[in-house]
Amino acid sequence: MYGIFINSIKDYIIQNFGMEVWEKVCEHVGLEEDYFINSEFYTDDLLERIISAIINLQDRETDDLFYEIGYWWALKFVPKLYLGNVTKGQDHFKKFLIDFPLFINRLALIYPNLNLTEFHSRQLSENEIQFLHAPYKLKKPTFTKGILKGFGDLFEAHFELTLLQVESENSLYNEYKITFMA
Repeated sequence: MYGIFINSIKDYIIQNFGMEVWEKVCEHVGLEEDYFINSEFYTDDLLERIISAIINLQDRETDDLFYEIGYWWALKFVPKLYLGNVTKGQDHFKKFLIDFPLFINRLALIYPNLNLTEFHSRQLSENEIQFLHAPYKLKKPTFTKGILKGFGDLFEAHFELTLLQVESENSLYNEYKITFMA
């Protein structure tokens, strides 16, 4: 996991729970320094320990925390990396969702050691998109739900999100159907 992703989680914790909680997370995880270089690679275990610490220290439900992190990531983090135009509106959001796997592929070029999660999307009809997510570390479907809801708010789009399938032995993907409201 690269520092830019760890910094995003750090920002989430500080903004939502305060610096004191971040310092407790660092202590709990055993971090001597809490500065992460965006382009430096850190072990995936570090992200897991940070999330585990915030769950324990804040007595949070795992699903709720994963949703909030996904939502934060979509609203605060992705716009910093996305080189496209984040123009408000449902049509722009639809295009963004269809092109999202390409955005993830570009991240892989920037961060070559990143073990990326896999995304696929396709338009089912004028008002429906199928969105598939093969989770890598943040496996909770609520993380992806938070991401999609955050993107929707970022683009000011109105849609209904339906979880059709959860990752299992039979499928690598969490599958969603996004239905846009007129």
